[in-house]
This record gives sequence, C-alpha cells and structure tokens, in this order.
Amino acid sequence: MRSIYHNYRLVPLFLSVSVIVDYSFTFYFAGSIENILAHEFSPTLVFAVKNNIVLPYLGFTVLFYYFMGYTILKFLDGDAIYPIGVFIILLMSVTHVLGGLSWLVLNESYSNMVFMLSMTSIIIALSVFGYEVFRKG
Repeated sequence: MRSIYHNYRLVPLFLSVSVIVDYSFTFYFAGSIENILAHEFSPTLVFAVKNNIVLPYLGFTVLFYYFMGYTILKFLDGDAIYPIGVFIILLMSVTHVLGGLSWLVLNESYSNMVFMLSMTSIIIALSVFGYEVFRKG
C-alpha cells in the first residue's frame, strides 16, 4: 500500500474537499448573496451566483480540480519534481480554506495574504515548468 503522499489518486482529494470547504465558508460567513456579489474575489463564483448555477458550478469545479490534480500527479509519479506537484496541490488546498475563512476574518491584510499564497502556487508551477523545459530541452 502506498502512503498518502505517494498516492496520486488520493492527494487531489484534498484540493477537491478544500474547494467545498471554501465555498461552504463563503456562503455561511458572507451572510447574504448580495454580500457575495459585492465582495467575492472569484469572478467565476460571482457569475455562478448571478446565474443561479452555484451547485453545478461547485460540482464542475470539484471534479475539474480532482482530475487535473490526478492527471498532473500521475504524469509526475516517479519524477524528481513529484514532491513539488504535491506541494502545489496542498498549497492550493490551504489557500482555498483560508480564502473561505476570509469572510470570517474580514481583514484586508489577511485577504492579501491569501491572494499572495495563490500567486505563490502559480509562480512555483511556472518556475518548475520553465525548469523542466530547459532541463529536457
């Protein structure tokens, strides 16, 4: 049996669950749809709320995140950068949960920190991609 860390089928579940937690916190702590429409950072969630398609949107997002995480980790399984893939997925998971909690904290510095964590995931992913292009190119 493989550890959770080395199980590319299981690690993406953390990201999927974190999205559910994020949006659950968002709807619970925001207090109203109007508050979400006025202050939500995610344009796709705002679109889903405006068009009354939150549940299909949430379902699609959870499945998309899982299958993308699964595909990436399966591709990286056995490669030296597999740990970085796991790290990015776990960082994105933490970022989602902290993002949902931003509705409870209601502090601009906290929200900026969550945004910076999100940007850190993107920067790491792009840096590793660039490294791999040069390494194998």
